[in-house]
Amino acid sequence: MKTVNFYLPDFYVNFKLILLFDDLLKQQPDFFFDDIRIASVYGCFPGSIWNGGRVILGSCTKQEIQYAVAAFNERGIALRYTFTNPLIEKQHLFDTFCNLCMEIGDNGKNEVLVNSILLEDFIRQMYPDYRIISSTTKCIEDATALEQELEKDYALVVLDSSLNNTDALFQFPSRHKEKIELIANHYCQDHCPKRKAHYDAVGRCQLEFSETDFPVCANINRDFHEIMKNRSFICTDALYDAYREAGFVNFKLDGRGFHKYKVLESFLYYLVRPAYRDRVRLFLLTELY
Repeated sequence: MKTVNFYLPDFYVNFKLILLFDDLLKQQPDFFFDDIRIASVYGCFPGSIWNGGRVILGSCTKQEIQYAVAAFNERGIALRYTFTNPLIEKQHLFDTFCNLCMEIGDNGKNEVLVNSILLEDFIRQMYPDYRIISSTTKCIEDATALEQELEKDYALVVLDSSLNNTDALFQFPSRHKEKIELIANHYCQDHCPKRKAHYDAVGRCQLEFSETDFPVCANINRDFHEIMKNRSFICTDALYDAYREAGFVNFKLDGRGFHKYKVLESFLYYLVRPAYRDRVRLFLLTELY
């Protein structure tokens, strides 16, 4: 049976929650589904203008970055920078803070999500030891275009969730299935017509250090159990049965920028066996609060 790799949000905001989950996974493996692991944690440190997907403003210190990188890497968990801002221009490549983040994590253990070709080329040249991953923010909804993306030099390609639970997806060859990363619980509505415009707006906010006039999406306020109605939602029965048996082993959980309770519910649903969810929830809430 192949190990299922999970990619969790967010290494800065959910730092303690993820470490507690990892501790429990190692100490009480019987509470969890078989053969799973936390492969990486994605996000950015506040103040990263290269960031995309969610608006993350603020600041943090060099010491905080070093501490987080070391804390996850020593557990065998990669940090994955969400450097997917689609509006990057040449002058942004030399941003001091983003390059500092890359330098601190430049140890051959970490990853970076990309969208902009300009930024991708810069990272490949300056930081060749990072695993480069193609981001879902590219909004590739066509199966033929996805196949072309999978043939490129990426460690993984994060799928647009519109292709979840489709016959076309399961017809991909095994070498592609192993390279595909699926968003199991995407909060965005299926085939959202404003998705690319949303990512552009996020990019502008990051570059301007301002959320003024940002078009907040109503989907972000939806409850975890409500998104189960999405056609793209991958339930645990399908994930651990049809998907794993077909060769899909990489799953991203959406939730960056969301309330901790919403993130916790998704972690419980996908990682913890139903019989132990209440017990694990109580333990984590006690430890967190």
